[in-house]
Amino acid sequence: MFVRRRYCDLTEDGDAIAGITRGRIVMRAGQLIAVEQHRLRSPISIAQIWWESNHGGLRGDECLLDYHVPRGSSSFLTLDYVRSGTGTRSKTFVGACRVLDEIARLRGSDAIVAHVTNVRISERFLTRLGWERHQLQWRGRHFIRRFDDQVSDARRSVCESFVPRRSAS
Repeated sequence: MFVRRRYCDLTEDGDAIAGITRGRIVMRAGQLIAVEQHRLRSPISIAQIWWESNHGGLRGDECLLDYHVPRGSSSFLTLDYVRSGTGTRSKTFVGACRVLDEIARLRGSDAIVAHVTNVRISERFLTRLGWERHQLQWRGRHFIRRFDDQVSDARRSVCESFVPRRSAS
């Protein structure tokens, strides 16, 4: 994926981040490092997943979360792929999910959808994060995270705890 732009502050760069249609959230040690805009959506293959799980794992407490806006469905975000290492703490992963929630709020999205293939990610854990089963008649485990106006303030306050504060100079 070719990186076009990189944003580090959800508050200051909110309008630019809301305009990203293909992006990646980079979290490290429970803090937002960047939201990257990409030219192309990352096509993920089974071979790539196997290679990364055996040879290309992330080191340390880091999480990368790829997402895109489906063509013709601008009111939704699709969570494409999550990469994490053996040292990734749940705070970092949950923080990346909360940043994606904030991006959805900035865009005015109705929901985020995902096809979860990793059996180590339990339905109970996803439910605690606000996800629910979706499209039960389809093959695989499909989840959706719906948004409404009543939870946006609570989501925003949780998201702010993962964004590093800049000191006034």
